[in-house]
Amino acid sequence: MKDSESANRYRRKRRSKKHLHVRDLGGKAMIPRPNYFVGIQVSNPEIHHVVKRIQEAILRKEPALCTAVVPVPTLHITLAVAHLPDIEYIGRAAEVVDKCGSIHREFFNKSASLHFSGLKTFSNEVLFAGIQESEVLEEVQMMANDLEISFQELTGLPTKKGFKPHLTILKLSKDFKLRRKGMSKISSTLYSDMSDTVFGCQIVRGIQLLSMNKPKDGNGYYYCSHQLAFDVPHSEADDHSECCRKPLSVKPNLEKVSQLQCIMKHEKDVIKRKFHSLSLASLSSVFGKANEPSCKTDDSDSLLKTLLVVSFATVAIIAAVQGMSSSK
Repeated sequence: MKDSESANRYRRKRRSKKHLHVRDLGGKAMIPRPNYFVGIQVSNPEIHHVVKRIQEAILRKEPALCTAVVPVPTLHITLAVAHLPDIEYIGRAAEVVDKCGSIHREFFNKSASLHFSGLKTFSNEVLFAGIQESEVLEEVQMMANDLEISFQELTGLPTKKGFKPHLTILKLSKDFKLRRKGMSKISSTLYSDMSDTVFGCQIVRGIQLLSMNKPKDGNGYYYCSHQLAFDVPHSEADDHSECCRKPLSVKPNLEKVSQLQCIMKHEKDVIKRKFHSLSLASLSSVFGKANEPSCKTDDSDSLLKTLLVVSFATVAIIAAVQGMSSSK
């Protein structure tokens, strides 16, 4: 009886692991993309306010990066990632979270906090807030290492080596179209004046198994499949009305508005010169003889086309300036 149960478990394990190994057209094994991760939620409104302020300051300098900002309600620290193909694997991953979290529960039950300060980047493609070295950070790193090892045993797939604790603020990979627009790096000029920012501290309240693909919850945070909460008092403010429930406020780039206004003035001057250069006779030939089939209208047609193109360009520039001036 025991042998048959053991054999059944072995067959189920082999069958479920087939989902984890995908092969390309050449028969080469491919590693599936992660769809779940274990994280520590960063929910302190003080940190949220500072992150939002930095994002707004960057977008005022470079509005095109609006698709690269990380939504404030989703702020977190990633400890480990995994590809979980079905509900069975999700359940087993939840057991891993409980097991690894329990090993470190005694330490985090003492209300341990992580302190965030300074802006750094990964290859100028990810902008993040750094975490100050501390005993708490060392414990988080050990917990992340335990999770990585356990997930590798669970899935049979390699995990990312070298845990680098950070709080992501902006990353170019959120919008692949940015590279097409020539934005392959985050320029240091966008944040250099804020590089020493102090964000605040976050109590480690627990660890969560979160879905990358399922819809966000009512607060805009990741769908949580399972969590292990530590026994810490809830002393954190709950008012997120200013940081999470209000959209980013980005005022127009005054320098760019000024440039557009100069272009618009130039185009207006061009139109004026065009009209003034026309004599009354020329205007008469353009508008009076246009209906005569025998007249040669090549020059007048060319002139009209030029005026129309310039006029449309001016209208577009005016609309752009008005749009930027009215944005908040």
